[in-house]
Amino acid sequence: MKNDPLTPRLMALSDHDRYLAQAQMARAEAVAGFAAAAVRAVGGAYRALRTGMTNWLAARTRERTRSWPHAQA
Repeated sequence: MKNDPLTPRLMALSDHDRYLAQAQMARAEAVAGFAAAAVRAVGGAYRALRTGMTNWLAARTRERTRSWPHAQA
């Protein structure tokens, strides 16, 4: 990477410290990826629930609403 500010700093560390730093960065990326996936899953569940409720309410409203003009008795 051309503009990677971490590479020179990582190379200045000893081997052991560099491995620890790389492991911590990988763990942080994994946690961020998990959080993003959880947000996507919750958002998808919310959209599915919202769509289902909207459809159910629309059907319930349709069956309880009179059609005008209705036939004269």
